[in-house]
Amino acid sequence: MVRVMTHRLDPRTLAQAPELAMLVALESVLSLATRVLFAEHTTLALDDFCPETRRAEPPTLREARRLLLRIAALKAALARYERATLDVLDPCRDEDELPF
Repeated sequence: MVRVMTHRLDPRTLAQAPELAMLVALESVLSLATRVLFAEHTTLALDDFCPETRRAEPPTLREARRLLLRIAALKAALARYERATLDVLDPCRDEDELPF
């Protein structure tokens, strides 16, 4: 069987897995949140782990760092879900069967 690459926002794909549209939107919002956090807290880009410095950082910076870790984990989970979903879709579905 030949595996056909399906695009996650293709109408045939969304007809079979409409949740992918919302997950794509969520992924975009998470990417935007990441950019905004880095813009607000420029020191997040520094790769300096120093316990003394970390203890002295403002609570907003600490929470931004925690958020970024959770965003990365959520984006990875979203990618795994998308791959699993695309793997089980019927690639031969006819356009005439689309519900819209």
